[in-house]
Amino acid sequence: MRQNMSKEVIITFYENQYLIVLLKDGKAAEIYLKPSETMELGDIYIGKVKNIVQNIQAAFIEISPGIIGYYSLKSNNRHLVTKSGTSSKLQAGDEVIVQIAREAIKSKAPVLTSKLQLPGDTMVLLGNSDFIGISKKITNDEQRNTLKNLGTALTENCDTGIIFRTKSLQKTEDELRYEFENILVDYNNIMSISDKRTCFSKIYSGGNQWLKYVHAEQEADLRILTDIPEVYTQMSITDENLGHIYELYEDSSYPLMKLKSLETQIDRALSANVWLRSGASIVIEPTEALTAIDVNTSKTEIKKKDEETFHQINIEAAREICRQLRLRNLSGMILIDFINMKSQEYNQELLNELRTQSKEDPVQTTVIDMTALGLVEMTRKRTYRPLHEQMNRK
Repeated sequence: MRQNMSKEVIITFYENQYLIVLLKDGKAAEIYLKPSETMELGDIYIGKVKNIVQNIQAAFIEISPGIIGYYSLKSNNRHLVTKSGTSSKLQAGDEVIVQIAREAIKSKAPVLTSKLQLPGDTMVLLGNSDFIGISKKITNDEQRNTLKNLGTALTENCDTGIIFRTKSLQKTEDELRYEFENILVDYNNIMSISDKRTCFSKIYSGGNQWLKYVHAEQEADLRILTDIPEVYTQMSITDENLGHIYELYEDSSYPLMKLKSLETQIDRALSANVWLRSGASIVIEPTEALTAIDVNTSKTEIKKKDEETFHQINIEAAREICRQLRLRNLSGMILIDFINMKSQEYNQELLNELRTQSKEDPVQTTVIDMTALGLVEMTRKRTYRPLHEQMNRK
């Protein structure tokens, strides 16, 4: 019987930035670069409205001198205004509290929201919202109804909503209430200090949560290894009984980068060509509009019109493609050119395999369908920048 997969997070310096890598059985599953000083997902600012563009129902808000974010008026109909002009509607010059909901990607501005999110161990508090949400992984109707009722009760007398994580099932109602009340204190503090802070002030930092990058914060017994003393101290002190194992790597004679072969893993994750065990390969080419992926037989020995071999290669490629999308943090529209198969049964099995593998991705990934030309269409939600952009590689 196969043992449970070992998981660990490595945090070190690489090219004057923080490198955060999630390893599964020693193999990179996710890679992120975190600049030492930057605006990050989850940061909350007091920004100033520069202008309103009615035809696209959006405002553009400056959150730091020269840095302007996109703010949807359709998605954000309740504005957290700290200083306003004469109009009751949002207008240029108003100062508002906003949170970075999506980081800047290439030429696209960061996306801002007034629906503030403060994450906890088992839940996420939603400031300026009345939404009650429950993890899609909780499928039991009775459990969902219980959490829904609890969320309604918790948020009844405050201007917040709540999203329950899957881990909330491991806690008692009293424990959930206690955690909500603690996060609510943080939220109320943010709101109370906002009137005393000047425009462009950062009033909350989402960047101190190192594990948010690698979608591993809920993993029990997760090993976190770093060679940066201040990171080790910060994480071990702020651990909220998550059951993580923290280790400070102090062997200066053999760098952590070499110990875990991280440079090699990064180079592979940036390579256009990925070899499969069968001898076949996939070629990944991100473009401005979409990501194109091509599956080739390459070195595989095949017989003429061997549909079974084509099917096996495509299934192997489907599994590796889903792994590579997460590893490289590719998002948006994805088009895959698998090896052509005439069998409709094999094509359906291929789509089913893609959908099964996509469910393992913590980022929302959708397999749409196979086109008449045999191309498979997928989408993956945009979160952080793709790895090649983080590394400044084409």
